[in-house]
Amino acid sequence: MKNHTEEYIKISELLYRKQSGLLSEKEQIQLDEWGSQSVENKELLIHLSDELALKEKRAEYDEIDSNSAWHKIESQIFEQKPKERKLFLNFLKYAAVVVLPLAVGALLVYQVMNVNEDYSDAIVEQIVPGTNKATLVLADGSTINLEEQKDTLIAGKLLNKNNKLSYDASSQLNQMEAKWHKLVVPVGGEYKLQLADGTTVWMNSDSELRYTDRFVGKQRVVHLKGEACFKVSKDKDHPFIVRTEAMDVQVYGTEFNVMAYTDENLVQTTLLEGSIGVDLKNETGVVQTSMIKPNMQVEYYKGNIRGEIKEVEASKYLGWRDGKFQFDNEELGSISRKLERWYGVKFFFQNQNSKNVKFSGEMKRFQDFSTILNLLEYGSDVEFDVHGKIVTVVSIK
Repeated sequence: MKNHTEEYIKISELLYRKQSGLLSEKEQIQLDEWGSQSVENKELLIHLSDELALKEKRAEYDEIDSNSAWHKIESQIFEQKPKERKLFLNFLKYAAVVVLPLAVGALLVYQVMNVNEDYSDAIVEQIVPGTNKATLVLADGSTINLEEQKDTLIAGKLLNKNNKLSYDASSQLNQMEAKWHKLVVPVGGEYKLQLADGTTVWMNSDSELRYTDRFVGKQRVVHLKGEACFKVSKDKDHPFIVRTEAMDVQVYGTEFNVMAYTDENLVQTTLLEGSIGVDLKNETGVVQTSMIKPNMQVEYYKGNIRGEIKEVEASKYLGWRDGKFQFDNEELGSISRKLERWYGVKFFFQNQNSKNVKFSGEMKRFQDFSTILNLLEYGSDVEFDVHGKIVTVVSIK
Protein backbone atom coordinates (compact mmCIF):
# COMPACT_ATOMS: atom_id res chain seq x y z
CA MET A 1 0.00 0.00 0.00
CA LYS A 2 1.05 3.56 -0.63
CA ASN A 3 3.73 5.02 1.61
CA HIS A 4 2.90 8.38 3.24
CA THR A 5 6.30 9.33 4.65
CA GLU A 6 6.76 12.41 2.43
CA GLU A 7 3.23 13.55 3.20
CA TYR A 8 3.78 13.26 6.97
CA ILE A 9 7.07 15.13 6.79
CA LYS A 10 5.37 17.99 4.94
CA ILE A 11 2.53 18.11 7.47
CA SER A 12 5.01 18.08 10.35
CA GLU A 13 6.79 21.08 8.83
CA LEU A 14 3.51 22.97 8.53
CA LEU A 15 2.60 22.11 12.12
CA TYR A 16 5.91 23.44 13.40
CA ARG A 17 5.61 26.63 11.38
CA LYS A 18 2.10 27.14 12.74
CA GLN A 19 3.17 26.69 16.34
CA SER A 20 6.13 29.00 15.75
CA GLY A 21 3.96 31.74 14.29
CA LEU A 22 5.62 31.44 10.87
CA LEU A 23 2.77 29.83 8.93
CA SER A 24 1.60 31.77 5.88
CA GLU A 25 -2.06 32.06 4.87
CA LYS A 26 -1.50 29.68 1.93
CA GLU A 27 0.18 27.12 4.20
CA GLN A 28 -2.70 27.38 6.69
CA ILE A 29 -5.11 26.53 3.88
CA GLN A 30 -2.97 23.49 2.97
CA LEU A 31 -3.01 22.30 6.59
CA ASP A 32 -6.77 22.84 6.91
CA GLU A 33 -7.46 20.99 3.65
CA TRP A 34 -5.34 18.01 4.75
CA GLY A 35 -7.15 17.87 8.08
CA SER A 36 -10.54 17.91 6.37
CA GLN A 37 -9.73 15.01 4.02
CA SER A 38 -10.67 12.43 6.64
CA VAL A 39 -11.61 11.98 10.27
CA GLU A 40 -8.26 10.24 10.81
CA ASN A 41 -6.29 13.25 9.54
CA LYS A 42 -8.25 15.60 11.77
CA GLU A 43 -7.75 13.41 14.84
CA LEU A 44 -4.07 13.05 14.05
CA LEU A 45 -3.61 16.84 13.95
CA ILE A 46 -5.34 17.19 17.30
CA HIS A 47 -3.30 14.36 18.75
CA LEU A 48 -0.01 15.86 17.60
CA SER A 49 -0.89 19.32 18.84
CA ASP A 50 -1.75 17.93 22.28
CA GLU A 51 1.23 15.61 22.49
CA LEU A 52 3.94 17.88 21.17
CA ALA A 53 2.66 21.10 22.78
CA LEU A 54 5.27 23.21 21.01
CA LYS A 55 4.02 26.45 22.51
CA GLU A 56 4.70 25.09 25.97
CA LYS A 57 8.13 23.87 24.90
CA ARG A 58 8.89 27.30 23.46
CA ALA A 59 7.75 28.92 26.73
CA GLU A 60 10.11 26.64 28.63
CA TYR A 61 12.99 27.72 26.42
CA ASP A 62 12.05 31.40 26.90
CA GLU A 63 12.16 30.99 30.67
CA ILE A 64 15.79 29.89 30.60
CA ASP A 65 18.14 32.45 32.16
CA SER A 66 20.26 33.01 29.06
CA ASN A 67 22.82 35.22 30.79
CA SER A 68 23.45 32.57 33.43
CA ALA A 69 23.78 29.93 30.75
CA TRP A 70 26.25 32.00 28.80
CA HIS A 71 28.33 32.65 31.93
CA LYS A 72 28.60 28.92 32.50
CA ILE A 73 29.75 28.40 28.94
CA GLU A 74 32.07 31.36 29.22
CA SER A 75 33.77 29.88 32.26
CA GLN A 76 34.69 26.84 30.22
CA ILE A 77 36.42 28.81 27.48
CA PHE A 78 40.15 28.84 28.22
CA GLU A 79 42.40 31.84 27.84
CA GLN A 80 40.57 33.56 25.02
CA LYS A 81 41.11 37.22 24.36
CA PRO A 82 38.15 39.44 25.36
CA LYS A 83 37.27 40.34 21.78
CA GLU A 84 37.49 36.74 20.56
CA ARG A 85 35.49 35.53 23.54
CA LYS A 86 32.74 38.11 22.89
CA LEU A 87 32.52 37.18 19.21
CA PHE A 88 32.33 33.48 20.06
CA LEU A 89 29.55 33.99 22.61
CA ASN A 90 27.53 36.09 20.19
CA PHE A 91 27.95 33.36 17.61
CA LEU A 92 26.56 30.77 20.03
CA LYS A 93 23.55 32.94 20.83
CA TYR A 94 22.67 33.49 17.18
CA ALA A 95 23.36 29.85 16.35
CA ALA A 96 20.88 28.78 19.03
CA VAL A 97 18.18 30.88 17.37
CA VAL A 98 18.67 28.87 14.16
CA VAL A 99 19.57 25.42 15.50
CA LEU A 100 16.89 25.18 18.18
CA PRO A 101 13.92 25.48 15.78
CA LEU A 102 15.61 23.03 13.41
CA ALA A 103 16.11 20.56 16.23
CA VAL A 104 12.52 20.89 17.41
CA GLY A 105 11.31 20.58 13.80
CA ALA A 106 13.35 17.40 13.34
CA LEU A 107 11.91 16.03 16.57
CA LEU A 108 8.43 16.81 15.31
CA VAL A 109 9.03 14.96 12.05
CA TYR A 110 10.25 11.95 14.01
CA GLN A 111 7.28 12.05 16.37
CA VAL A 112 4.76 12.55 13.56
CA MET A 113 6.06 9.46 11.81
CA ASN A 114 6.10 7.43 15.02
CA VAL A 115 2.68 8.65 16.16
CA ASN A 116 1.21 8.00 12.74
CA GLU A 117 2.74 4.54 12.59
CA ASP A 118 1.04 3.66 15.86
CA TYR A 119 -2.13 5.42 14.74
CA SER A 120 -2.13 3.56 11.41
CA ASP A 121 -1.72 0.25 13.23
CA ALA A 122 -4.78 1.11 15.30
CA ILE A 123 -6.68 2.00 12.13
CA VAL A 124 -5.75 -1.27 10.41
CA GLU A 125 -6.91 -3.18 13.47
CA GLN A 126 -10.36 -1.61 13.06
CA ILE A 127 -10.72 -3.20 9.62
CA VAL A 128 -11.66 -6.73 10.55
CA PRO A 129 -13.51 -9.53 8.75
CA GLY A 130 -17.20 -10.06 9.31
CA THR A 131 -18.66 -12.22 12.06
CA ASN A 132 -21.83 -14.19 12.78
CA LYS A 133 -24.38 -11.51 13.62
CA ALA A 134 -27.94 -10.67 12.66
CA THR A 135 -31.15 -9.09 13.90
CA LEU A 136 -34.45 -10.95 13.94
CA VAL A 137 -37.55 -8.81 13.38
CA LEU A 138 -40.66 -10.61 14.62
CA ALA A 139 -44.17 -10.25 13.22
CA ASP A 140 -45.13 -7.76 15.95
CA GLY A 141 -42.19 -5.50 15.04
CA SER A 142 -40.03 -6.36 18.04
CA THR A 143 -36.34 -6.97 17.35
CA ILE A 144 -33.86 -9.46 18.78
CA ASN A 145 -30.10 -9.19 18.53
CA LEU A 146 -29.09 -12.79 17.83
CA GLU A 147 -25.46 -12.10 18.70
CA GLU A 148 -26.56 -11.26 22.24
CA GLN A 149 -29.06 -14.13 22.47
CA LYS A 150 -26.72 -17.04 21.74
CA ASP A 151 -27.70 -20.60 22.65
CA THR A 152 -31.20 -19.61 23.72
CA LEU A 153 -34.79 -20.48 22.92
CA ILE A 154 -36.42 -17.31 21.58
CA ALA A 155 -40.10 -16.69 22.34
CA GLY A 156 -40.22 -20.33 23.49
CA LYS A 157 -40.18 -21.53 19.87
CA LEU A 158 -37.05 -20.51 17.95
CA LEU A 159 -33.71 -22.08 18.78
CA ASN A 160 -30.67 -19.82 18.29
CA LYS A 161 -27.65 -22.11 18.71
CA ASN A 162 -24.18 -22.31 17.16
CA ASN A 163 -24.84 -19.16 15.05
CA LYS A 164 -27.89 -20.77 13.48
CA LEU A 165 -31.55 -19.85 13.93
CA SER A 166 -33.88 -22.85 13.62
CA TYR A 167 -37.67 -23.11 13.29
CA ASP A 168 -39.82 -26.09 14.16
CA ALA A 169 -43.11 -26.12 12.25
CA SER A 170 -44.74 -28.41 14.80
CA SER A 171 -44.43 -25.75 17.51
CA GLN A 172 -46.54 -23.37 15.40
CA LEU A 173 -49.38 -25.78 14.55
CA ASN A 174 -51.84 -24.16 16.96
CA GLN A 175 -51.48 -20.77 15.25
CA MET A 176 -54.41 -19.40 13.29
CA GLU A 177 -52.11 -18.23 10.49
CA ALA A 178 -48.44 -18.12 9.54
CA LYS A 179 -46.48 -15.12 10.79
CA TRP A 180 -43.96 -13.22 8.72
CA HIS A 181 -40.53 -12.68 10.24
CA LYS A 182 -37.45 -10.96 8.84
CA LEU A 183 -33.79 -11.83 9.32
CA VAL A 184 -31.50 -8.82 8.80
CA VAL A 185 -27.77 -9.42 8.38
CA PRO A 186 -25.74 -6.18 8.52
CA VAL A 187 -22.57 -5.16 6.69
CA GLY A 188 -19.78 -7.25 8.17
CA GLY A 189 -22.08 -10.11 9.14
CA GLU A 190 -23.38 -13.51 8.07
CA TYR A 191 -25.88 -15.96 9.55
CA LYS A 192 -27.43 -19.36 9.04
CA LEU A 193 -31.15 -20.06 9.12
CA GLN A 194 -33.19 -23.25 9.07
CA LEU A 195 -36.78 -22.69 7.97
CA ALA A 196 -39.79 -24.63 9.21
CA ASP A 197 -39.69 -27.05 6.26
CA GLY A 198 -36.05 -27.95 6.94
CA THR A 199 -34.62 -25.71 4.18
CA THR A 200 -31.24 -24.25 5.12
CA VAL A 201 -30.36 -20.67 4.18
CA TRP A 202 -26.89 -19.12 4.43
CA MET A 203 -27.26 -15.34 4.59
CA ASN A 204 -24.44 -13.13 3.32
CA SER A 205 -23.60 -9.67 4.65
CA ASP A 206 -25.91 -6.70 4.04
CA SER A 207 -28.89 -8.96 3.29
CA GLU A 208 -32.51 -9.46 4.37
CA LEU A 209 -34.86 -12.43 4.17
CA ARG A 210 -38.62 -12.25 4.81
CA TYR A 211 -40.20 -15.63 5.53
CA THR A 212 -43.01 -17.30 7.47
CA ASP A 213 -42.56 -19.26 10.67
CA ARG A 214 -44.42 -22.12 8.97
CA PHE A 215 -45.45 -22.75 5.37
CA VAL A 216 -49.13 -23.09 4.49
CA GLY A 217 -50.83 -23.34 1.10
CA LYS A 218 -49.44 -24.64 -2.18
CA GLN A 219 -46.17 -22.69 -2.23
CA ARG A 220 -43.24 -21.98 0.08
CA VAL A 221 -42.41 -18.33 -0.54
CA VAL A 222 -39.58 -16.16 0.82
CA HIS A 223 -38.45 -12.64 -0.15
CA LEU A 224 -34.75 -11.81 -0.50
CA LYS A 225 -32.73 -8.60 -0.64
CA GLY A 226 -29.00 -9.21 -0.91
CA GLU A 227 -27.35 -12.60 -1.23
CA ALA A 228 -28.16 -16.03 0.15
CA CYS A 229 -27.42 -19.66 -0.57
CA PHE A 230 -30.35 -22.10 -0.31
CA LYS A 231 -30.42 -25.84 0.25
CA VAL A 232 -34.11 -26.56 -0.22
CA SER A 233 -35.86 -29.54 1.31
CA LYS A 234 -37.54 -31.69 -1.33
CA ASP A 235 -41.30 -31.38 -1.64
CA LYS A 236 -42.62 -31.92 -5.17
CA ASP A 237 -46.11 -30.82 -4.18
CA HIS A 238 -45.04 -27.48 -2.72
CA PRO A 239 -42.54 -25.55 -4.83
CA PHE A 240 -40.10 -23.27 -3.00
CA ILE A 241 -39.99 -19.74 -4.45
CA VAL A 242 -37.39 -17.04 -3.78
CA ARG A 243 -38.75 -13.64 -4.78
CA THR A 244 -36.42 -10.70 -5.47
CA GLU A 245 -36.89 -7.31 -7.10
CA ALA A 246 -35.90 -8.52 -10.58
CA MET A 247 -35.98 -12.30 -10.41
CA ASP A 248 -38.10 -15.14 -9.03
CA VAL A 249 -36.55 -18.58 -8.56
CA GLN A 250 -38.76 -21.67 -8.27
CA VAL A 251 -37.48 -25.03 -7.05
CA TYR A 252 -38.75 -28.27 -5.54
CA GLY A 253 -35.54 -29.42 -3.87
CA THR A 254 -32.06 -28.28 -4.81
CA GLU A 255 -29.02 -26.17 -3.87
CA PHE A 256 -28.39 -22.76 -5.40
CA ASN A 257 -27.20 -19.20 -4.79
CA VAL A 258 -29.07 -15.96 -5.43
CA MET A 259 -27.36 -12.56 -5.54
CA ALA A 260 -29.89 -9.72 -5.71
CA TYR A 261 -28.59 -6.62 -3.92
CA THR A 262 -30.76 -3.55 -4.34
CA ASP A 263 -27.67 -1.39 -5.02
CA GLU A 264 -26.36 -3.75 -7.72
CA ASN A 265 -27.56 -3.58 -11.31
CA LEU A 266 -26.64 -7.23 -11.83
CA VAL A 267 -28.77 -10.10 -10.49
CA GLN A 268 -27.51 -13.70 -10.57
CA THR A 269 -28.79 -17.16 -9.79
CA THR A 270 -26.28 -20.00 -9.82
CA LEU A 271 -27.27 -23.66 -9.56
CA LEU A 272 -25.15 -26.26 -7.78
CA GLU A 273 -27.53 -29.23 -7.64
CA GLY A 274 -30.96 -30.16 -9.01
CA SER A 275 -32.87 -27.93 -11.41
CA ILE A 276 -34.63 -24.58 -11.10
CA GLY A 277 -36.93 -22.31 -13.04
CA VAL A 278 -36.07 -18.60 -13.20
CA ASP A 279 -38.47 -15.77 -14.06
CA LEU A 280 -36.81 -12.46 -14.94
CA LYS A 281 -38.89 -9.32 -14.27
CA ASN A 282 -38.91 -5.62 -15.02
CA GLU A 283 -41.54 -2.91 -14.59
CA THR A 284 -43.68 -4.51 -17.33
CA GLY A 285 -43.78 -7.95 -15.70
CA VAL A 286 -42.07 -11.26 -16.46
CA VAL A 287 -39.80 -10.89 -19.50
CA GLN A 288 -38.11 -14.29 -19.64
CA THR A 289 -38.57 -17.75 -18.15
CA SER A 290 -35.70 -20.24 -18.13
CA MET A 291 -34.89 -23.69 -16.78
CA ILE A 292 -31.28 -24.36 -15.83
CA LYS A 293 -29.24 -27.36 -14.74
CA PRO A 294 -26.25 -27.74 -12.38
CA ASN A 295 -23.23 -25.52 -13.07
CA MET A 296 -25.36 -23.07 -15.00
CA GLN A 297 -26.11 -19.45 -14.16
CA VAL A 298 -28.75 -16.91 -15.09
CA GLU A 299 -27.30 -13.40 -15.24
CA TYR A 300 -29.63 -10.44 -15.61
CA TYR A 301 -29.15 -6.67 -15.67
CA LYS A 302 -32.17 -4.94 -14.18
CA GLY A 303 -34.46 -3.38 -16.73
CA ASN A 304 -33.22 -5.43 -19.68
CA ILE A 305 -35.51 -7.45 -21.90
CA ARG A 306 -33.53 -10.67 -21.58
CA GLY A 307 -30.94 -12.28 -19.36
CA GLU A 308 -27.97 -14.50 -20.20
CA ILE A 309 -27.65 -18.20 -19.40
CA LYS A 310 -24.10 -19.52 -19.18
CA GLU A 311 -22.08 -22.43 -17.88
CA VAL A 312 -19.98 -21.72 -14.77
CA GLU A 313 -18.18 -23.51 -11.99
CA ALA A 314 -21.01 -23.11 -9.50
CA SER A 315 -18.93 -23.85 -6.40
CA LYS A 316 -17.00 -20.58 -6.95
CA TYR A 317 -20.19 -18.58 -6.55
CA LEU A 318 -21.07 -20.41 -3.33
CA GLY A 319 -17.56 -20.24 -1.87
CA TRP A 320 -18.45 -17.33 0.45
CA ARG A 321 -20.55 -19.60 2.66
CA ASP A 322 -17.46 -21.78 3.21
CA GLY A 323 -15.24 -18.84 4.17
CA LYS A 324 -13.66 -18.12 0.78
CA PHE A 325 -13.53 -15.33 -1.77
CA GLN A 326 -13.33 -16.91 -5.22
CA PHE A 327 -12.90 -14.65 -8.22
CA ASP A 328 -13.04 -15.90 -11.80
CA ASN A 329 -11.94 -13.10 -14.13
CA GLU A 330 -14.01 -10.72 -12.00
CA GLU A 331 -13.78 -6.94 -12.28
CA LEU A 332 -12.29 -4.94 -9.42
CA GLY A 333 -15.45 -2.83 -9.22
CA SER A 334 -17.45 -5.94 -8.32
CA ILE A 335 -14.77 -7.27 -5.97
CA SER A 336 -14.58 -3.95 -4.11
CA ARG A 337 -18.31 -4.02 -3.35
CA LYS A 338 -17.98 -7.52 -1.88
CA LEU A 339 -15.10 -6.36 0.30
CA GLU A 340 -17.12 -3.31 1.38
CA ARG A 341 -19.95 -5.49 2.64
CA TRP A 342 -17.68 -7.94 4.45
CA TYR A 343 -15.04 -5.63 5.97
CA GLY A 344 -17.20 -2.53 6.43
CA VAL A 345 -14.93 -0.30 4.32
CA LYS A 346 -15.59 2.11 1.45
CA PHE A 347 -13.69 2.11 -1.86
CA PHE A 348 -13.05 5.15 -4.05
CA PHE A 349 -11.48 4.97 -7.51
CA GLN A 350 -9.19 7.80 -8.68
CA ASN A 351 -9.51 6.43 -12.21
CA GLN A 352 -12.85 4.85 -13.12
CA ASN A 353 -11.09 2.58 -15.62
CA SER A 354 -9.50 0.78 -12.67
CA LYS A 355 -12.92 -0.72 -11.93
CA ASN A 356 -12.53 -2.82 -15.08
CA VAL A 357 -9.26 -4.47 -13.99
CA LYS A 358 -9.96 -8.22 -13.71
CA PHE A 359 -8.76 -10.76 -11.16
CA SER A 360 -8.90 -14.52 -10.76
CA GLY A 361 -8.00 -16.41 -7.63
CA GLU A 362 -9.04 -17.59 -4.20
CA MET A 363 -8.60 -15.85 -0.84
CA LYS A 364 -9.66 -16.69 2.69
CA ARG A 365 -12.71 -14.71 3.73
CA PHE A 366 -11.43 -14.24 7.29
CA GLN A 367 -7.98 -13.07 6.15
CA ASP A 368 -6.43 -9.82 7.35
CA PHE A 369 -7.67 -6.95 5.17
CA SER A 370 -4.17 -5.72 4.32
CA THR A 371 -3.30 -9.22 3.07
CA ILE A 372 -6.31 -9.16 0.76
CA LEU A 373 -5.20 -5.80 -0.68
CA ASN A 374 -1.61 -7.00 -1.11
CA LEU A 375 -2.83 -10.03 -3.06
CA LEU A 376 -4.95 -7.80 -5.32
CA GLU A 377 -2.01 -5.44 -5.86
CA TYR A 378 0.31 -8.27 -6.83
CA GLY A 379 0.84 -8.32 -10.58
CA SER A 380 -1.74 -5.57 -11.21
CA ASP A 381 -1.62 -1.92 -12.23
CA VAL A 382 -3.31 -0.61 -9.07
CA GLU A 383 -2.38 0.03 -5.49
CA PHE A 384 -4.48 0.85 -2.44
CA ASP A 385 -4.19 3.89 -0.20
CA VAL A 386 -5.90 3.25 3.15
CA HIS A 387 -7.05 6.02 5.49
CA GLY A 388 -9.17 4.60 8.31
CA LYS A 389 -11.90 2.65 6.55
CA ILE A 390 -11.59 4.61 3.31
CA VAL A 391 -9.69 2.77 0.57
CA THR A 392 -8.58 4.77 -2.45
CA VAL A 393 -7.69 2.77 -5.57
CA VAL A 394 -4.72 4.37 -7.31
CA SER A 395 -3.75 3.54 -10.90
CA ILE A 396 0.05 3.23 -11.27
CA LYS A 397 0.12 2.85 -15.04
